[in-house]
Amino acid sequence: MRKCLTTIVIVFAGLQASFTAHALPSFSEQTELACKVCHLNIGELTPTGRQFKLKGYTQGTRVMPFSFTATASVTKVKSTSSSADPSVTMPKNGKPIPEEANLYVAGKLSDHLGGNIKWTASAANTDPLYGSSGVQTGTRVGHDFFLDASDLRFAKQDQVGTNTLAWGVTLNNAPASQDLWNTTPVHTFPYRTSSLLNAWGTGQFGPTTMMDGGLSSQTTGLGIYAMLNDTIYVELSNYFSSSPHLSALQLSGQVNTISANANPYWRLAWNHVKGHHSYMVGTFGMVTHLARDPYVAGSASGKYTDIGLDAQYQHITDTHSLSAQAAYIHEQVDWGARSVGRSHDNPSGNLSTFKTKLTYDYARTYGSSVFYFKTNGSTDNLYWSYNAAATTGACNQTNSMLAYCSATGTPKTSGMGLELYYAPQPNVHIALQQTYYKNFLGGSTFIDNTSGNNRAASDNNLTYLYITYAH
Repeated sequence: MRKCLTTIVIVFAGLQASFTAHALPSFSEQTELACKVCHLNIGELTPTGRQFKLKGYTQGTRVMPFSFTATASVTKVKSTSSSADPSVTMPKNGKPIPEEANLYVAGKLSDHLGGNIKWTASAANTDPLYGSSGVQTGTRVGHDFFLDASDLRFAKQDQVGTNTLAWGVTLNNAPASQDLWNTTPVHTFPYRTSSLLNAWGTGQFGPTTMMDGGLSSQTTGLGIYAMLNDTIYVELSNYFSSSPHLSALQLSGQVNTISANANPYWRLAWNHVKGHHSYMVGTFGMVTHLARDPYVAGSASGKYTDIGLDAQYQHITDTHSLSAQAAYIHEQVDWGARSVGRSHDNPSGNLSTFKTKLTYDYARTYGSSVFYFKTNGSTDNLYWSYNAAATTGACNQTNSMLAYCSATGTPKTSGMGLELYYAPQPNVHIALQQTYYKNFLGGSTFIDNTSGNNRAASDNNLTYLYITYAH
């Protein structure tokens, strides 16, 4: 690992030395504002940044709306000893890779129309490889091109009596990507995670709810939103299934397919900004009708009801800044009687997730974050548990899409971590994430699905070092 870290630091130093221009992305050119005015961290919006998004990315003058970012990284999981073949099940572990590139069409299109459209080319995709028994043994690490979380808006601001009403319409492809705060899915902390984790079948925070990334780049959402006096925010949206034939618009491999035209998303928040301080408390949620579970062949459809509570606090100055976020999501799932004995123990179940983080930033150049996460849910042995003879459930031994299985039949996962970052220039961001696990998929131990061997939760302890360049 030390050799890999040394290699990537040398690469980073060379890249930094080659950055002779201080060119900023299109949003900064459009508004003629420094990046730090709208962003506290690489992905966290300030009150000014939230206003810019609320008003449809239309503030300022029209400029060429194209921006580009590229990320190189090293992802290192603590131990691969439980794997049948670590070079296959976790390819590129501990090796520097050009992780992904992003092309944006982002900014003001007219006085009331703007957007943030993002295409991603990933070097770590999620196409599975299978062993002779049908169990996933790894992934092909190659290129995957898709329309990432994107948002197109029509926005206006009107006076209603003595009140100011900012309102608009959003068209997007990832539930909650349109939200203004960094507590809801898609733009929540960590603002960047390892793409290799998805390729390895390992979520950084364990199992997550359906709306927490489960529908990103797989749906089309249309909604209306409004902010009254910069205090009360409300949004109502609905999501529809995207066309599976538009390969440039979706992720490759297995995806979630919604089966109904009514998949509502809602958001309600109270916002208050006073001087250097800003506060938010809110709720959000979504009801999703899924055609089938992509992890279970022949599975029944399901109704996923997600309800979330969140809060955010920021104290932002040019020198010392502090921010804190927390979000809780409870998901109730109804699969129906058809699933009992086939893919689930019971016709219904639940899953809950909690994430929180605290960040200190110095002069938009140096920063550190600490974070905590916890997932729990109902026991479902047929779905979660490892069984060498199983032919159904997510951990079956015929065509399983999961790399790891539970030893207790529950999704229980918890841990904590830290992130250190350095921004030598506004368009360069270097960060080191370290994640430590107390529990993973049920407890302090779980099962490696490729071999049937026990694996300690701490074996998944994760180091992620990356650099992102924006132009």
